[in-house]
Amino acid sequence: MFAKIRLSNFSEIGFPEMAGALAHEIKNPAAVALAHVNLMRQETAPESPAKAHLNHIEQAIMDICDLVQEMLFAIYNCAEPYEIDLREMLDEMLDTYRAAWPGISFSLDADTSLTCYAQESSVRMVLSNLLKNAVEAVEELEFGQIDISARRGEEFLSIAIYNNGAFIDAAKPHGNGLGIAICRHILQQLGGHLEILGQPHEGCSSLVSIPL
Repeated sequence: MFAKIRLSNFSEIGFPEMAGALAHEIKNPAAVALAHVNLMRQETAPESPAKAHLNHIEQAIMDICDLVQEMLFAIYNCAEPYEIDLREMLDEMLDTYRAAWPGISFSLDADTSLTCYAQESSVRMVLSNLLKNAVEAVEELEFGQIDISARRGEEFLSIAIYNNGAFIDAAKPHGNGLGIAICRHILQQLGGHLEILGQPHEGCSSLVSIPL
């Protein structure tokens, strides 16, 4: 995303779009870094002093992600929408997540035509936050599973992100739950909405609706 943006056309895309693109470029490498920290922790002896260093690195990365989210929540406004291809976006994002978390099973069941009018960085931020929460819910499981379905209705695109781990609103070891608030804020600006369904330890589904 960011590779497509040049300073020469900054005035054309607007500050919120630039902020969303930058946030995406920060959070994707951060997600990969967190996955590697987790692998290193599993390979490190419990009594090793390196455990404390890995915890510090992980917390520092999470603090950076939280700061990015707080800044976005403070500055985001509703820019002019344009046509985006949600199927292409989901395929691209899942390629990144599969590479970062090879131990988690990701599946996508989506309609062929998933175009809508929105801001790409806004929708990407919503999906990124929800996928990150889903990963956090299942990464400690022996068989973590995240299933995504996307359907085109008469008025809305509907996206369901299911995980077989903890309920998404349950207490998490990191973060402050701001990601969900950001998702709801962005979707309200787009005329859509977010619903969270599930029970603790029985899996969870995040249901996203985006107007066509």
